[in-house]
Amino acid sequence: MNKNIFIEKLFQRAKELKIEEFEVYYISGENTSLKIFNGKVDSFSDNTNQGISFRGKFHGKMGYSYSESFDEEDVNFLINEAKENASIIENTDEQIIFGEKCDYRETETYSEDLDNIKIEEIKEFLFKMEDYVKSLDKRIKNVNNCAFVIGKGERIIKNSKGIDLRDIGNFAYTVISVSVSDGSKIKTDYDFKIGKRFSDFDYKKLGDKVVKKALSKLDVVNVSLNNKLCVIENTTLASLIGSMLGNFYAESVQKGVSKLKGKLNDTIANENVTLIDDPFLKDGYSNSSFDAEGVPTEYKEIIKNGVLKTYLYNLKTAKKDGVKSTGNASKSGFKGTIGTSCYNLYLKNGDASLEKLFEELGEGVFVTSFAGLHSGLNSISGDFSLAGEGFYIKDGKLSKALNQITIAGNFYNLLEDIIKIGNDLKFDSSGIGCPSVLVKGLNIETDTKN
Repeated sequence: MNKNIFIEKLFQRAKELKIEEFEVYYISGENTSLKIFNGKVDSFSDNTNQGISFRGKFHGKMGYSYSESFDEEDVNFLINEAKENASIIENTDEQIIFGEKCDYRETETYSEDLDNIKIEEIKEFLFKMEDYVKSLDKRIKNVNNCAFVIGKGERIIKNSKGIDLRDIGNFAYTVISVSVSDGSKIKTDYDFKIGKRFSDFDYKKLGDKVVKKALSKLDVVNVSLNNKLCVIENTTLASLIGSMLGNFYAESVQKGVSKLKGKLNDTIANENVTLIDDPFLKDGYSNSSFDAEGVPTEYKEIIKNGVLKTYLYNLKTAKKDGVKSTGNASKSGFKGTIGTSCYNLYLKNGDASLEKLFEELGEGVFVTSFAGLHSGLNSISGDFSLAGEGFYIKDGKLSKALNQITIAGNFYNLLEDIIKIGNDLKFDSSGIGCPSVLVKGLNIETDTKN
């Protein structure tokens, strides 16, 4: 059955049964992925999935159900399943269905250009990128990954309180990784590009960058450094912020597992730090006019000039604190329950070039990656001790690569110890963006072994 007809039937049946409150949530996804290796297609997938969830209030308790099928009999199944689940729920937290009259700000989520890309065009792009990368230097031993992905998704939220919302979004993503060797050591690196138009993707520009990054790791210097200053590269800092993001969610604060509890309107970072969540960002990867509960999204400065201004809320956590939702409710899929997430989260650009950051550092480390964030970072205390990669900065200039480095510190102290912010804002593949930053106070050890 067509999804729109099914939703209407489900909605009407719920009304006929006089269910107190109810909501229909539909989500679909399409994903086309192509990967090549050594001039041949290594893998190709073209997947489509969709599902629908129903939640309704029965005798004051909210019950949930879901289905991937859209047959006539699934209408009654969803309602009966939700009713049965409501009868056995012991959780006393109030579940809220949103119904306020609101204005929704329009934002760009969909690019028709991506719908017009042909598979043959993607193949040609990837073959050219692989061939081009291999031609750049004889020290290139392998192109490990050369892939292109196009994703598309649709959401529908309709409830008994008058909410009837729909949106559709898409994106494209390409990644390339290489291995290089000088005969004594092997190094790898990768780069990626996310875009809304096929013209956004320049295989030569991407290829030049990833090869330059990988080859630069072959020229290694062994040096012992005691300087606690360092520059952290944009996407490297983004990965650290992403691992600590849950501490800004109201749910974590309310459960007492976030050190930000009781810190609203307190200074928690250097005054040059402004952390923004923007669902309306131009060419944003995660734009949206409404969240998973139908609440309008909003631009918000979570940290403004070093001061913590807000937590991120959904309806349930907002009610507990007696505030309005910030429009950050999320669902991991049609089967998921309501949680919290951000949209385009980023640290606001500064005005210093990367070269200027190096000059101010003088001598020290340019940290270009963290490893082991899942094990070397305590996401509650913020303490971390991480292996990483980086380069020696000598006399304010980028010098040679360093052997493995270890960086230890505390995330919350790091926010306070950001001395200067660069102007090279870049988003990582998870939709978190940062510029590079000059930081003090970290404990950095370099491997001086040959």
